[in-house]
Parts: sequence; structure tokens; C-alpha cells
Amino acid sequence: MRRLVSAGVIAITSLALATPALTSTAAAAPATADTAVVAAKVKAGKFKIKKSAPGVQPGISKLVLTSKGLRGSGKVKYTITGDNGAVIKGKAKVKKGKAKYVVPALGTGHYKVKAKFKGRKGKTKFEVYDSAMTLSTTAVSCFRSDFRSPYTKKSTQLSGSVKYKGAPATSGYVDVYQNGNAAGGSSSPYLLRFASINPANGTFNFTTGFCSAVINGGTGSALKAGLPNGQYQFQAYYTKDAGYDDYFSSNYITVTVAD
Repeated sequence: MRRLVSAGVIAITSLALATPALTSTAAAAPATADTAVVAAKVKAGKFKIKKSAPGVQPGISKLVLTSKGLRGSGKVKYTITGDNGAVIKGKAKVKKGKAKYVVPALGTGHYKVKAKFKGRKGKTKFEVYDSAMTLSTTAVSCFRSDFRSPYTKKSTQLSGSVKYKGAPATSGYVDVYQNGNAAGGSSSPYLLRFASINPANGTFNFTTGFCSAVINGGTGSALKAGLPNGQYQFQAYYTKDAGYDDYFSSNYITVTVAD
């Protein structure tokens, strides 16, 4: 993940009519019609839910559901049901006629949303994409002896593959962060290093460079000096391009540093 109104004027022309009574009747008709439409919608007991995106990546709490056209105070109650059997319930407080609910991190599947507020109902649906990162291992051993003569080459290599929205990824990067601290992308002080996706098959490979970065120094400022002997947690993140608007992460990787 690399690093990341103009105002319109409406002119109203008034026409003087000979009969004031007719003017009053003509002006009132549209308002009466609009009021009837609004009343009909309220009576129907429905409100609209706007999604921040059609879907979201697995394990990422990023999708926002905004319920609109609400009257009064209180909370909107949400029930989210997945075709994978998951059922999630949540609430969002109404402010200025709207309520925003952040969907929690979910697994792959299609989900239906039902919401209720003061007898009215709203519904929508979204997808959690079929995306996943497969790692060659989640336990990496890095030995200092591998980086001084004589070379023993005992360190573990880290590689893997990425499936993005149901198919092998054809572009992007896999970045590794200590403790999963990915905020800031390439500017994160906890970025260890990154690998590019092989567009032919969606694979990536850090080779021996992974342990070299752990021991001799990584990209981020907090890792520049390398890490002393001990055990650490890292997490890999995939992003499809140089931005950070669409991403997901791997399981945690335990890294052991020894002589």
C-alpha cells in the first residue's frame, strides 16, 4: 500500500393575475400534492438506507449504512443476516433525521439488512467479497547466523497467494506491519517491507529478504535498527494499487528472532 461548490441562482418571475382568488388556489395546489406524497410515504412505513459501497472486504469494518428520512429521536435497530448463517444486531442513534451504522467486520457472503424505527422499516443488502490471503506459514524463524559468514540459511521464507473478489489478484502489493499497525500505509513507522503481486497467478514471495528486514532493519522508522532476539507479531495486508481504499489482511504471523 503505497502512500498515500458553486452556488446556483434561481430566478422567479411573478405574473400579476386579474383575480387574487385564482392566484391563491393555483399556488396552493402543488403544496397540497407534495404534502400528500410525503404523507403517503410515511404511511407506507418505509425509509431509505444508503450504503457507502456495494460491498466490503472480509475482516474489515468499513461499510457504513445511513438511514434517511427519519423523524423524531431515538435509535434505529438493525438486523443483518448472511447467507453463511451469521446474524448481527446493532443500533444507531438518530441525528438530524439520519442514523449511521458501521457494519462490523464480517466473513465472506451476501447479507440482507432490515432496520426498524418507530414502526417504520428500511432494508438493503450488501456483499462481503470472496477475497483471501493464503500464507506459506504463520510462524517464521529468523536467524542472525544467516547474515554472517559462514551462512547457514536456516531462516524461514515467507510467500503466499492472494484471491481478490473471487479470482487470483492481477496487481497490487502485500505489505507486512508489526502488530498489524497499518495506519498511514507506506508512511507507517511499523512497515517492515512489501512484495509485489505476480500478475500471472496472484502469488507473492518475500524470499530471504523478510528475515533480513527483521534483523538488519525494515522500511518504517520504528524498525530501521532491526529487532533484537525475541518473538514478535506481524500481519500482512493486501492492497490492489498504490492507494489504500480497498484492502484486507492476513492472519497474524509469529516471528521468532534468534542467533
